[in-house]
Amino acid sequence: MPLLDYQERVIRLQMALAKAWVKDPALLNVPGRSIACKLDPNYYLAAQPFFDQELGRAAGMFPDQVAEALVKTGLFITRPPERIHTIIAGLIYAGSSLSMPVSFVDAEFIDQALRHYGGASSGLAVAPLSLAAESREAVETLFENKTPPDKVAYFSARQ
Repeated sequence: MPLLDYQERVIRLQMALAKAWVKDPALLNVPGRSIACKLDPNYYLAAQPFFDQELGRAAGMFPDQVAEALVKTGLFITRPPERIHTIIAGLIYAGSSLSMPVSFVDAEFIDQALRHYGGASSGLAVAPLSLAAESREAVETLFENKTPPDKVAYFSARQ
């Protein structure tokens, strides 16, 4: 059985993401509509399972293949040893709150896709979306021994 080239899959995912974003810019950074929004300069917050499903559809891959490629290359933040990459987090946007499954994606994965394959001159700006302060413990557990989202990612820090 040949070894999988995860870097090749990542490039395929980036190309597909950029192509889908060019076709529909609301695919990213529009809270309530997008599959992922930039939470801070380092991370996008991906709505699960929609992110894996839509990215897989665009790239011609199954959602579990998308997740595997992003986990194995370190582009999804995971909690060892199980490599869990999804948590339930409270989100706040325009005064409304919602709890949902999310993953944290290295911002460079998406920003690079948009620059290299989507014609963007830079990465996207931080979206008007916040994590609920009550989610801090779950987020910090996921990010154990990694750089967590900036404090501006939390609602209480933006008031």
